[in-house]
Amino acid sequence: MDTQGSSIAQRSLNRLYFDHQDMDYYFSWIAGREIYEGSDRDECFRAAENIKDGDPASWQSAWIALARSVEAQAQQLLNTGEREQARKAYLRACTYYRAPLFIMSAKDPRFLDLCQKMRACFQTAAGLFDPPVETIAVPFQGKTLAGYFWKVDDSEEKRPTLIVIGGVETFAEDCYFITGQTGPQRGYNVLTVDLPGQGVNPEQGLHFGAKMEIPVGAVIDYCAGRHEIDAERLAIYGFSWGGHIACKAARYLPQLRAMIANPAMPDVFRATLAQQSGHDRRDPVTRTAFDQIVWRFGLKISFNLRDIAARFAKAYDYLVHGKINPAGISIPALCMAGEGEAGITLQIARDMYAKLPHPQKKLVIFTAEEGGAAHCQVDNLALPNRVMFDWLDEVLTAS
Repeated sequence: MDTQGSSIAQRSLNRLYFDHQDMDYYFSWIAGREIYEGSDRDECFRAAENIKDGDPASWQSAWIALARSVEAQAQQLLNTGEREQARKAYLRACTYYRAPLFIMSAKDPRFLDLCQKMRACFQTAAGLFDPPVETIAVPFQGKTLAGYFWKVDDSEEKRPTLIVIGGVETFAEDCYFITGQTGPQRGYNVLTVDLPGQGVNPEQGLHFGAKMEIPVGAVIDYCAGRHEIDAERLAIYGFSWGGHIACKAARYLPQLRAMIANPAMPDVFRATLAQQSGHDRRDPVTRTAFDQIVWRFGLKISFNLRDIAARFAKAYDYLVHGKINPAGISIPALCMAGEGEAGITLQIARDMYAKLPHPQKKLVIFTAEEGGAAHCQVDNLALPNRVMFDWLDEVLTAS
């Protein structure tokens, strides 16, 4: 199969195992979680041996089998009182239940069950940390946004806090594996939630829209009610599509004191449409992943007039409200990207950096030599964390 033109977007130039670009990127993300106890490379590569390159069905079955096996190990470890090893095993089981969801339609009858199993494994692991990672629910428009809060310690001291926002395909659990325990180890609380469109929020009628700063505002309101959070040292980090959400939040929410975007994405049309030519929509991996993305935006791909109208309405919404002028972001900003991403992505990051007005701004393009060239540095997750927490130390220094 020729898979070179089938990926949804260019996210890496390196191949870890599979020829299919999207499948290999997802595999890199799964294997990359090892640094934060979220996977084991030997387990990952053994699973990969049972996957046919470019085949969603074999991808799903291999990861589900591994997830069940590791979850059983985790339960046995917990039963025998080996809490630390049980925590690590539950984190890996969470990742392996997550893995099939990368290439699975939300219409698949197994989708929600796997989401539930993934979340259950993570929440069991969360309770085994010291202090525990707390499960939270943020009120929003009469509903709740599920998420997590991991704090530095059990003291009453107010701490600087980082809100972590994921992308289109992400779950709040993914956000933990993006930063791991780096935040608390560096003296920062970390909070993340599934915004509308993320996690399983489409099931409760909450979908992606152009004004994602509104649900982020609800998250900030929640932060104001936590005594552990220093409201004067509140920052936001958005990765993948979350880079766009972070830009919107930084522009319209004055409570934020710093913004990190990985990659910077002030204009979603420029960032996404420029990469969509030449891709084979018949490719089974691309088509399956795209079906889930459509679900997350609350759309249907059909010739029904109502569905067509909904798609045009969503496009118009983003055309009008889906971009911001970086010159309007008045807080310190860190723009990051990997050199293995598409040329348009790197150009946008550089253009945004040039227009940012605050003197405490920074642009970092991670290189292959550093081992972080892939989209969101899934090939070296510790690298951007070191950079961004060093930068936050500078811009959020207590007076």
